[in-house]
Amino acid sequence: MKSKELKLKEKIKVFEEKSNLNKKNHSPKNVNVGIRVSIDLISTIIVSILIGLGIDKIFSTHPIFFIIFLLLGVITGFYNIIRFMNKLNK
Repeated sequence: MKSKELKLKEKIKVFEEKSNLNKKNHSPKNVNVGIRVSIDLISTIIVSILIGLGIDKIFSTHPIFFIIFLLLGVITGFYNIIRFMNKLNK
């Protein structure tokens, strides 16, 4: 009977250790990093699209500047993410 209780206590201890490890992986700091990365990417793309649409409206060249600034926004967004991750790893 005691051996079953000891085995059960060991299993509970192992389970608690695993659950503590999972809690550490989902800390608010990690969530903040994810939110910041997604906002950096989305905001640069949206701003660049709006700039491209504005220039297209001014010069009446509908898809040209939109596409150019869309590509620039995507490139800039990913560049910002890479730069942030490199800074985070230092």
